[in-house]
Amino acid sequence: MAAPLRLMFGGDVMLGRHVRDVMRRDGIHAPLGALAPLLRSADLVIVNLECALTDGTTRWHGAPKAYYFAGPPEGGQALSDAGIRLVSVANNHSLDYDMQGLADTVRVLDAHVIAHAGAGADLGQALAPAIVPCGAILVGMAAFCDHQDDFAAADDKPGIAWLDLHDETAAIDAFARALAPLRAAGVRWTILSLHWGPNMVTAPGPHLRRLAYAAIDMGWKIVYGHSAHIFHGVELYRDCPILYACGDLVDDYAIDPDLRNDHQLLFEVQLDNDVLRRIVLHPVFIRRGRAVPADHTQRAWIYARMQALCRDLATTARMEDDMLVVERAAATPHE
Repeated sequence: MAAPLRLMFGGDVMLGRHVRDVMRRDGIHAPLGALAPLLRSADLVIVNLECALTDGTTRWHGAPKAYYFAGPPEGGQALSDAGIRLVSVANNHSLDYDMQGLADTVRVLDAHVIAHAGAGADLGQALAPAIVPCGAILVGMAAFCDHQDDFAAADDKPGIAWLDLHDETAAIDAFARALAPLRAAGVRWTILSLHWGPNMVTAPGPHLRRLAYAAIDMGWKIVYGHSAHIFHGVELYRDCPILYACGDLVDDYAIDPDLRNDHQLLFEVQLDNDVLRRIVLHPVFIRRGRAVPADHTQRAWIYARMQALCRDLATTARMEDDMLVVERAAATPHE
């Protein structure tokens, strides 16, 4: 039997502010280096790039923002060396350093052969999917964001693939239009990346769950969510994984003592042929701008929290060889 295809999903990668300082002081690999062996073991690693990669200093020309994130251009090398080959840039920080910051980010990603989806020089580029070969199997992703409508791309303006997800009819239509070119290209594993919902909430809202189900019903194979800064439970719908929120992979954010946003996860989705085999959950701890494997105490907290969150979504996450695993047999009773 052929080995399963292993897709590794991480949450937000924020390489600005203190994380940028860490990279300048301790080397570009400092934020992700401790996780690199695990990441490089996967067939494909996918994250949300929650910053521009630029040396530019001109901030977004529109309404003032609370936070502006810019990682160094060397961040492209750091991502590549960590094994990251596909990123979403549909988020509310891709234009923090204005149009030039976005252009610089795209240039850096292209220079390091990191595929990207969700933003570009115009609406067509923002909506264009990214396709990555994994051996003979094609994996493809389209990306959307429901934050920061003034970042929205237009036919003659750079920006992100922005959607008002509260207009569920329009959102579902956009999902269907994004799926069509991936199907036409023969992509076997289609990923819908969504930067959605409010920060620091512990579960997806009802309309996000409806949208995820609609995406799977029309043919998307994996729904990949992020933005909450903490992880949510996994749901299996029609044997397809819905990762509502993958949390953060590295950042410098203040720690909420109850939500423990320094306790995070990597989601390893294992696929056999055209079906999900299982999801292995790898605990991560963010410490002073660095992501490291969680220690025993941190793992115990993360596992207990994730099991409870999965249970709330009618999904069973069980321990297997000291790892937390969600298997296809645990699919929710929607079918």
